[in-house]
Amino acid sequence: MKIHNSLITAIVLSCSYSLPSVEAQPRKVKETKISSIDASKLMNSSYTFSNNMRRIACCIREGNKQIVMVDTLRGNAYDMVSAPVFSSDGSNFAYTVKKGSNNLLIVNHKQNLMLDASSNIYSIQFSSDNKSLSYILFDGKVYSMVFHGVKGNSYDAIDENSIVFTKDGSKIAYSAVKNNKQLIVFEGVEGPMFDKVGFPLLAPEGNRLAYWASEGNQYFVMCDNKKSAPYEYVYNIVFSNEGGHMAYHASRNTKHIIVKDGVESEWYQMVHSPTFSPDGSRFVYAIEIVDEKEKENHHYAMIDGVKNGPYETVVEGSFIFSDNGKNLAFEIENDDRFAVVFNGKQQTLYSDVMQATQIFSPDQNHYAYVADRLDTKRIVNIDGIESKPYDDAFAVAISPDSKKYIYSVRLSNKEFVVADGHNGAPYETIFGQGQLIFDGPNSFHYMAMKNNAIYLVEESFE
Repeated sequence: MKIHNSLITAIVLSCSYSLPSVEAQPRKVKETKISSIDASKLMNSSYTFSNNMRRIACCIREGNKQIVMVDTLRGNAYDMVSAPVFSSDGSNFAYTVKKGSNNLLIVNHKQNLMLDASSNIYSIQFSSDNKSLSYILFDGKVYSMVFHGVKGNSYDAIDENSIVFTKDGSKIAYSAVKNNKQLIVFEGVEGPMFDKVGFPLLAPEGNRLAYWASEGNQYFVMCDNKKSAPYEYVYNIVFSNEGGHMAYHASRNTKHIIVKDGVESEWYQMVHSPTFSPDGSRFVYAIEIVDEKEKENHHYAMIDGVKNGPYETVVEGSFIFSDNGKNLAFEIENDDRFAVVFNGKQQTLYSDVMQATQIFSPDQNHYAYVADRLDTKRIVNIDGIESKPYDDAFAVAISPDSKKYIYSVRLSNKEFVVADGHNGAPYETIFGQGQLIFDGPNSFHYMAMKNNAIYLVEESFE
């Protein structure tokens, strides 16, 4: 059985299989060298990229000193440096360094804070507004969250993996340990203490907070400061985008249910992947039922309260709605082969459907994903039509006007971008797992390596 940690199926947006334009158009290419580092100086053999794939950073060694390079900008030399962290738009970056007996916080290559040798900074993050910086401060005894330059309360521990922001970046929540109890801190206010708590989940607007908690052997969900009924375990809490609905998966006595807005479903052999449509009007999850006659377990997609199936397996985490909520796609497994199901209809079986490659056009009339054929070649499936086979295929993008499609591939040890079915210039590597970003209806960019130098490649259709 295949279980995905991220959404991996294609979005199917209509049953009309009309491709975007495939008419050949000349492409103008601009290459800007943004890094050329001697591999022998590179620490950890790795780079850090901004989310918009326009900036790159790395750590290098020079003698017994370490230096952070961001694009062609060189930072000062220190005894030790950490990997830099970019804001989501790439406009800011931060990292920590050690200078003699002091630890420093560096923002945009400038000293922001100096600490003594016993103090350290962990888990630097920029909030979603790209301006506010948060980090965990350890003074040698206790941990504190610093956000907007304000130091919070002290705790025995803060889970750096639990930190979440609201969409506008103005609020923060995280889990902490105090006096051998665990709690959630939201906007600097401590919630009740429990034996254990899960990671906090914030509705996008920050108007609702939910998390699981346990006391002894009982687990429950805390939402809007109210405690749910007790269960043996609670999993996978989700909010709808507008925050009006909340659901989760719970279990008791080896049976499983979905709880939506406080109402329990039937009890099943297994359930997973509760998912809301973007506007919250639709809801889907997977169930497993024992067929007493066949002595087998069957999987179904429970779509708006109606069973779709049966299937051998509904792949976990694969439900995805189109933006308007009218179309639904998910992935199923059958005899170790995988297929996309959209609007209740099963499509071509492949050896695999690649994780996180699904994409749909802004007008919601086109869909695409990457899949492995049975002959081990990899293809891009666009509106149900397969591309040429490649040794590898990485990512797909569709233009803002939904008229052009591009994807990154590898063939004969070279990587290149296919635009409307036509090959671009070859490179040694396209970074970010082949990530491609449209800047307008007729232009896009990516990062690539050629002759051991890294370039920002900007292409446009003439």
